Amino acid sequence: MQNGSIDQVPAPHPAGDRASDAAPREQRGGRYDGQLVRGITALTHAARTGQTAGIVTTLSKLINGWAVVIDRYGTPIASVGASRIHHDDAVAAALRLSRRIRVTNLGVYPVGHPLDPKAQLVISDKLGSPGLVRELATQATALLDLTFSPQHSARLDPVARADAIDVLLARDEGIARRVAARWGLVGSEFSVAVIRSRSRSVVLESKVLDWLDELRLPHLASSDGSTVIVVLDPAWLNAWAERLERASREGVPVRCGVGEPAALGQLAGSRMQAEQAVELAIADDQPCVRFADLDSVDMLLRHLTPIMVHALKRPLDELTAADASGDLLHSLRVFLAENGSWEASSSQLGIHRHTLRSRIQKVEDLTGMSMSNAEDRVQLWLAIRASSLDS
Repeated sequence: MQNGSIDQVPAPHPAGDRASDAAPREQRGGRYDGQLVRGITALTHAARTGQTAGIVTTLSKLINGWAVVIDRYGTPIASVGASRIHHDDAVAAALRLSRRIRVTNLGVYPVGHPLDPKAQLVISDKLGSPGLVRELATQATALLDLTFSPQHSARLDPVARADAIDVLLARDEGIARRVAARWGLVGSEFSVAVIRSRSRSVVLESKVLDWLDELRLPHLASSDGSTVIVVLDPAWLNAWAERLERASREGVPVRCGVGEPAALGQLAGSRMQAEQAVELAIADDQPCVRFADLDSVDMLLRHLTPIMVHALKRPLDELTAADASGDLLHSLRVFLAENGSWEASSSQLGIHRHTLRSRIQKVEDLTGMSMSNAEDRVQLWLAIRASSLDS
């Protein structure tokens, strides 16, 4: 494994001082130097525009591999092209842990002073030019030294995000508004989203942060492991729902519930709504469910015990037993949905009003309930909805 300490990776020297690289340079002519100059230029530009993440992204492209920056606590804080297995190997290499490393061509380069580095840059390349890779990585660590600040490491970032979420969900509107403004939220109302994954193998928080990055939204997200809570501007709810639906189509087993917009100081209610919505998203296998779109009757029935649902459907037992064709039940459903309008119901069913009256009379005889009684109509409607929910 390569190591990028000052003792082992010297700064660029003339060709006569780098005998091992002299032959390859002569064979390639000016190609090596051209690649190096272009690479250094690209890295410098990335440092100016993209800071730490830009440097890592550019370096991974230049070396045709992956690159990870590991902070001094062993947390990956910037990563491009590396899978979770690569992260484990990178951490082991950066911290010199006594564990098996599966990738053999790792390069480790300290960011900052080699005796007390701010972080470690770990790379794996497919470029086929060790000298060029070393020089590009050394240039990258010099730039990372300027852009990376340990106090902004990934270890502190989740704490800051969690504290911000706690404040926004609290009832103190004044403090919540100041915190929201610092994170770039300046509207009068916000919505809470609750995201869960159906698979433990998905690192849910990092996925959510990636989606927020993609949509250029503030990183107001906090995770307790199995659930991520996000505070969103209602103007971005459509884009957020579309991103989750795309993630689901791509195979990410994620489900989200979104509460209704609420003012700061009242977001705890939006979170409770989001919790209910995500339960329905999981039950109905939908990527994103908004509380505002939910049917209140449907939500009520889903929270009843099986015994209560069975009792609720009991008035339909004799009706369904005597209604082999299903015409009576269907006519009752349409009649109740049309608020008891004979004209609208018969028109929708495509039958004469007298035929509909005859069917409704049979329904009343079989159920013992009257369509002129509001409570009876409500009970029959709930019984029909409960039966539909079962099916």
